[in-house]
Amino acid sequence: MEVDWNKRYRGGFYPASNDAHLLVTKFAPLMPTDRPVIDIAMGTGRDLMFLTGFGLQLYGLERSWEAVKLAEQAMKEKNARISVVLGDANNLPFKKATAGALLVFYFLLRKIMPDLNKILAPGGLLIYETFLKKQNEIDRKRNPEYLLDDGELISYFKDLELLFYEEGIFVSGGKRRAIARFVGRKR
Repeated sequence: MEVDWNKRYRGGFYPASNDAHLLVTKFAPLMPTDRPVIDIAMGTGRDLMFLTGFGLQLYGLERSWEAVKLAEQAMKEKNARISVVLGDANNLPFKKATAGALLVFYFLLRKIMPDLNKILAPGGLLIYETFLKKQNEIDRKRNPEYLLDDGELISYFKDLELLFYEEGIFVSGGKRRAIARFVGRKR
């Protein structure tokens, strides 16, 4: 069954958050400033909003026009400059070796994993965080097609210089989450 992302954003399924993900705040100073940062499946753009203070070119790709509307509203309120592409990650519209950083949070499409590596420019960072299959043991059932096996995330990016990796069950906002986190730099 296909998820109606517009309905989820319109209905408040995703709680509003102005806080960037921890990995973005920690590794933002290492992002090259001469290449754009691209957020794949950006949602409402919270990570890009955080990065507006770093003088970076910012691009977000999002499939849901409702999420884009929320992001544009937040950008207007904060006078932020972020280029938003309404599109599907199944067909990434970015050229090879163009990104100074790629952000992917709580989104998994295995077929694009090799493309992420190709989009990164030399010296570019990949910051990726998403759920493990163990999450289905903690809370509501999710489609296992969009959940990682243990050790799977790091296996896609062996060609990148490993800067950070962890897997486990963490507590965030009072909720337990089984997640994998990866940060790597293209050589």
